Formats: sequence, structure tokens, C-alpha cells
Amino acid sequence: METVHQLIELFPYAIAGSILAGIICSFLGIFIVSQRVVFLGAVLTQVAIAGVAFSFLHVIHIETFIASLLGTTIKEDSLLHNFEPAFYSLLFALSTVIVFSQTHRQKTLTQDGILGIIFVVAIAVRIMFIQKSPIADVSEVESILKGDILFISQTEFFTLAAILVFTVSIFALFQKQLKFVTFDAESASAHGINSKMWLLIFYLVVGTGISLTTRFVGDVFAFAYLIIPASIGILVSKKVKNVFLISVLVGAIVPPISIYIAFKFDFSSGPTAVVTAFVLFLVVYLGKKLKG
Repeated sequence: METVHQLIELFPYAIAGSILAGIICSFLGIFIVSQRVVFLGAVLTQVAIAGVAFSFLHVIHIETFIASLLGTTIKEDSLLHNFEPAFYSLLFALSTVIVFSQTHRQKTLTQDGILGIIFVVAIAVRIMFIQKSPIADVSEVESILKGDILFISQTEFFTLAAILVFTVSIFALFQKQLKFVTFDAESASAHGINSKMWLLIFYLVVGTGISLTTRFVGDVFAFAYLIIPASIGILVSKKVKNVFLISVLVGAIVPPISIYIAFKFDFSSGPTAVVTAFVLFLVVYLGKKLKG
């Protein structure tokens, strides 16, 4: 219990933020897994990281420009502080999903092929951006890019809360249209739904959620929690409502437990969160197999 009290005292926003990040990723993950575009999650996390790496080039000083327009100064705890990494992360991700959404019905290349190209290019340009970064210490840049749930700040916590509200609100307001294009695309047109438009909206929301969450918790955590909680939910239940419930619960409960384990045994919090979720997945999977 003493360790728990220490964690709450030292890292209150990290614990709360990890829960929000887990919920966002696990919620969006259900749609990604259902759409059979799991690789899209991996691509978006890498593209988001490439966007963050690009921000270190400081091609345009967006933070300074906005601050001058607002007549304010950039403080360490303000929303403008480190605005550029989040902006370019979002810009890169949304550009990717717009391109990807247009490939849905084309016959020349497979979607996996297109995603594979984007994936490897994102990694390549990230390396190039880092090499040209004014920051001399490459390891420092890599550390920033990887993210760490243990160092989620107050500002990042509130940003994650805003992302969660935005994501859930969009899916709540347009649940009929989004459910059709993600779970039953063939019937969408029969019900008068413009599947192409709503699929684009779906990908834009997914791109927004994944890119900004990746910015704070890193690509490994984000991709793992897009896939593992949703997979656990699908293993446990066949009802869509229960799949959502189980997935979100896993996404909310496992990260803070992982922080405790990482703190107790001196591990990195992000990888520990991934391994802990995987162990739970194995338990559920083996239990399902034994039951026959």
C-alpha cells in the first residue's frame, strides 16, 4: 500500500492519464480490428512519430506565431508549450488517413500494400528528420519520440481528456452511420448512407485520436492498446456492446497496474504496460482454448 500512496503522490496525472490513453486506444481499437485494418494502427503511430520528429526541425515557429497573435507568452505549463509536436503529429496522421480513405475501393494496389509503403517511409523520414534536428543529442530526441506514460503532465492529462470527450462524442452523435460503415459497409448504401463520406469521417476521428495519444504515450503503447484490449473483448464476448465494455475496461485498468509493476520492479512504464496487457491476453486466450 505504501508504494501505491507514493505513486499517487508522485505521479497523479500519469496514473489518470494512462487510464485515459488506454480507454481512447481500446475504444478506437474495436473499430480498427472490426474493419480488418489493424496495420493502419501501426502506420498511424509511426506517421504521428514522424510528425513529432519533423517538428524538431522548427521549419515554421508555429508556437511563436500563435503567441504573437494572441499577445501572450509561452509558459512551460501553457497549452502552447510543445504545441508544434502535437500539431505536426496530427497533420501527418490526418494527411495519411485522407489518402488511405481514398484507396478503399481501388483495384490497382491492395490497402495493405499502400499501408506498407507509408509505414516504411514514415520510419525513414523520421530518421532523416532526427539527423537534421538542431538538437545535438539524438538519444534525447528518440527519448522524446518514444513517450512515457509515467511523465504525463497536467496539461497532457487535460489534452487526453479532451481527446476522449471528442472521440466518444463523435461516435455517440453519429453512431448509426459509423456503425454501418465499420461493421456493415455493404448495407450502408441500402440505408441511404454515404459510406465514402462517413468512412472518411471515421478515419479522421481515428487519426486524430491515435496521433495525439501517441504524442504523449509513445507508439508502442498506443499500437498495443489499439489491438490487445479489443482482441480480449472479442475473445470473451460475441455481443458488440460487451466487446466495447470489456475492451474499455482492459484499457482503463491495466495501465495503472502496469505503472505500479514498473515502479516496484524498476522497469520502463510503457513496455511494462504492453507486456502486462499481453499476459492478460494469453490468460484469456488459453482459458478460451481449454474451455473448448
